[in-house]
Amino acid sequence: MDQQALLPDFVVIGAGKSGTTSLHEYLNQHPKIFMGSKEPNFFAYETLDPETLTDPTDREHYYQSVYKLEDYLNLFKEAKPGQLKGEVSNTYISNTGAWERILHYVPDAKLIAILRHPAERIFSRYFHLVRENEIPEGGDLNEVFNKDSIWWRRPDLVNEGFYYRQLKPYFENFDPKNIKIFLYEDFIHKTDEVVKEAFTFLGVDPEVKVGTDVVYNKSGKVKNKSVDAIVGQESGPIRFMKKYLPGLHKSLKESVAVQRWLNSVRNKNLEKPEFDPVLRKRIIKEIYREDITQLQELLQRDLKHWL
Repeated sequence: MDQQALLPDFVVIGAGKSGTTSLHEYLNQHPKIFMGSKEPNFFAYETLDPETLTDPTDREHYYQSVYKLEDYLNLFKEAKPGQLKGEVSNTYISNTGAWERILHYVPDAKLIAILRHPAERIFSRYFHLVRENEIPEGGDLNEVFNKDSIWWRRPDLVNEGFYYRQLKPYFENFDPKNIKIFLYEDFIHKTDEVVKEAFTFLGVDPEVKVGTDVVYNKSGKVKNKSVDAIVGQESGPIRFMKKYLPGLHKSLKESVAVQRWLNSVRNKNLEKPEFDPVLRKRIIKEIYREDITQLQELLQRDLKHWL
């Protein structure tokens, strides 16, 4: 099979903490869609020199990703004839060179993004790091206003919320008809409608029913560490299956019934404090207001409720 036949037909470019893990799973349940493993990050990392990554977390993320073309193509080799091939990598929205690599390899690919209110997104990202016990040094959320802090140096933190800045080159270099932007609030409150719209956009049967009642990769603070040690995403049993029983792990991951139970247990074991309204307003006013205003014009969509 030639290289072009193995490249994806569509790419979900982000944003992080905006429901892309759930969207990946819903798309993968459609019989006419084949999803490569989530977060290969190929288009963001193919030409990147890892020696330029000074943050240990960034380097670790690079080496956990797919940065060689042969390995990337292998992700789609099991796709059946007639299936659309797709992948989800949140780095594509924040990495400044990703759009160029997508344009180089798949200029006609369809692109999907889910945008979450940027202040809410950074709050969710913070509690994702809390859940994984990965809060960076000096990473208190109130440090978001310090442009010398880790919150500004790491691309997946403050900078990922500048959606206008990041989407502008996509709209300038790809056919806008091949770009679909969803808002997170619609994805959460009208999940079936949004998934149906995504299927229609991709040109597959929109009436196929998938398990949209399962919520994946929810953020929050773990309530019971003993429960998390058994069923958490990085728990011992999960890591053991990934390493020694990959076939079993794959089959369980693809079972909607198993994932419905597993994610229900995980989500009930998480708590998420209320977002301080004063901090939220300050983040909007001091960091994201201008970008949101410009995003409205780019998308031709009213986002005043974000302001």
